[in-house]
Amino acid sequence: MASFVVRSPLSAWFQFAVLLALVASYARADSLEQQIDRHLDQVRAIRMVTDERLLNQYNSEMDAGWRLFSTDKVRSLPILRARLKSETAATQPSDLVLLDTGYYVYLNDQAEGKAVARDALERVDFRDPVVVANNKELFEFMHELAKNHDPAVLPLIERAFLGSNDSIFIPTHALKLDGTLMCAFLYGAYGPESEQTLRRKLSDKAVAKRVMEILVWIGTPASLPDVSRTLADSPNYDVFARATSYMMQVAGPAGRSYLLSLDPKTLDSRSQQYLAKVRNDIEHTSFATFKAALSGISGEQHLSDEELLKRLDTMIKNYGADDKTSPVAVLNSGLPAQVLIGKLTAVRSRTLFRLSDEALSDVEATNMLLVALRYRGT
Repeated sequence: MASFVVRSPLSAWFQFAVLLALVASYARADSLEQQIDRHLDQVRAIRMVTDERLLNQYNSEMDAGWRLFSTDKVRSLPILRARLKSETAATQPSDLVLLDTGYYVYLNDQAEGKAVARDALERVDFRDPVVVANNKELFEFMHELAKNHDPAVLPLIERAFLGSNDSIFIPTHALKLDGTLMCAFLYGAYGPESEQTLRRKLSDKAVAKRVMEILVWIGTPASLPDVSRTLADSPNYDVFARATSYMMQVAGPAGRSYLLSLDPKTLDSRSQQYLAKVRNDIEHTSFATFKAALSGISGEQHLSDEELLKRLDTMIKNYGADDKTSPVAVLNSGLPAQVLIGKLTAVRSRTLFRLSDEALSDVEATNMLLVALRYRGT
């Protein structure tokens, strides 16, 4: 649910008094519908303030609202759907009602309610200071849409996060996400098709560097021509460093060939120095180097092709989690590289359903496998 601000400890008597007041206000209502309307009016009244006690009161009000909705979801959800439709159609809707109530409905309702909640999210002004203060809830709402492969989420991600320098903290996993990592989770959870959307944004200099950073996490060699054009248009160090990461960590042999054929004279001086520094590593990158890097990860290294496919399918079902298979088992497999690449691409997307540091580490290992397979046989 929403967290209006990072919460600071308050005296116990004040928190208790706030909760008593909220319970009393709901108890006075004649019906669940009136209680819900009372809560939504309270949310509409919320404004950005700096007073600590008022901020904590806002948090308590919003938490109490979700508890109210959950007391009887069967009765609450039709009311919330109706209120969301009205709010979405309003000339000046409350962004926080759209966001917070919409997120609750999306998490708890069926297809009809999810569609209403998505429509509400599309009306949210992502620049509203109250929304910015709740960017964690906004991110989590969009992450749910991405996991459901809802195409409406792609323009919403672009509007809210592609050019953002904000960050969020996921306390349950002690995970801090900057703008790039938020986008990696969002576009990555949506699936491989999001890469085409990202490639089109490489022509926009305002977000091109961010897009290349995201492609290092979720890209494929298909973006190589677009990344190459971006570098040709802006041959400066900031672009070159990101392009090099993409070429070596994603694009495979084609990326290595591109870098080795690059005329240093087309780059600025800092990029020339960087290329000279890493050229030897680029030249000696191979299937063997990736296999050696992955060999330290524990697990079974030799499996039948049938067993390996079963485990990859299980990883897809389990959001990328596996504690008994070494990545080297994939590299030792006799299965065609494209079969394994297809499975691992699905694993990577499903791994990004998990909001945790462990998920990011698993994606890094999967990406090493993907690029190693592209070197296999070269």
